[in-house]
Amino acid sequence: MKIALTGFFNSGKTTIFNALTTQKIETSSYPTPADIFHRGVLHVDDPRLRKVSEIVNPKKTTFAQVECIDVAGLIKDNPTHNSKVIKQLMDADALIYILRGFDNLSVPYQFDKIDPLRDLTELEYELIMLDLDLVIKRIERMVENKKKGQKINEAEMEILEILKNHLENGQSLRTIKITDEELKQIRHLNFLTLKPAFAVINADEKSFNERRFKDADFLTICGSLESEIIQLPQDEISNFLDAMGIDEPVSKKIVRKAYEILDYISFFTAGPQEVRAWSIKKGTKAVDAAGKIHSDIQRGFIRAEVISYNDFVCVNGDLNLARQKGLLRLEGKEYEVKDGDIITFRFKV
Repeated sequence: MKIALTGFFNSGKTTIFNALTTQKIETSSYPTPADIFHRGVLHVDDPRLRKVSEIVNPKKTTFAQVECIDVAGLIKDNPTHNSKVIKQLMDADALIYILRGFDNLSVPYQFDKIDPLRDLTELEYELIMLDLDLVIKRIERMVENKKKGQKINEAEMEILEILKNHLENGQSLRTIKITDEELKQIRHLNFLTLKPAFAVINADEKSFNERRFKDADFLTICGSLESEIIQLPQDEISNFLDAMGIDEPVSKKIVRKAYEILDYISFFTAGPQEVRAWSIKKGTKAVDAAGKIHSDIQRGFIRAEVISYNDFVCVNGDLNLARQKGLLRLEGKEYEVKDGDIITFRFKV
């Protein structure tokens, strides 16, 4: 999974990136060049994996990972800069809009006042315009090819015309209803406003404590505080979070939200060498889940031995007891993996 932070410059994106990835990237009040971006990794701290590891006592425990990128800040009325920045979001699975909610005269801003809702509208507009440009150029290219006598995908052309009208009305593609078959026709174009997204308001400590931004549709955090806390010794972080009235680190909140909007779940593999978490789309079949581990396992798939997390804990990891109780099941290729399943794949190369 890959998530990308985007927002206007001086919204606190890099500060939040540091809080997420425990890095110490230097921040600046000046716009970052469009080709500069930062990359980091978030470990998905799943208490279920910790429990499984505690029971199995493997040599190694591997948490699922989320790749995170922090692109340069956008600049209002600077399409050349913005288009270069936004194109770096193309291979992200989900977008996170960072909206400035803090007042700080020492950190200049390009708008007259702090208004997260306005920033969200402006950010969406930038992405809509880029998608519209992509649609128009694609249609023009297909029309040109047709004039030359080349065969084109008429189904794609038809859906592109629908998308063009939608974007010209200032609406993101997330708000349009298209079928799975129609989606297949345009998936290769990787439209930005089709990507799942959510917004984070980066408040200052005062407004965060006052809960000035109470809209349930937004995740509100204090990026500067979170980035300071994450640099503390591990055994001090929980106490400091409690003292500041923060229920959990921002990394957990953002990862959970990303899983939610992407419709992701986790399954586990457990053995004496390694206990590991794997992230997949909800509804993934067992044979495709096997492919997440290795293509050879997918090709040689025979069956999956499956036990739920709760049942695994109930028998304290004793799979023989689980068989006797009927808790360990044999599933075929078409089985839809459930969140928290612990799976052993049987395969033949």
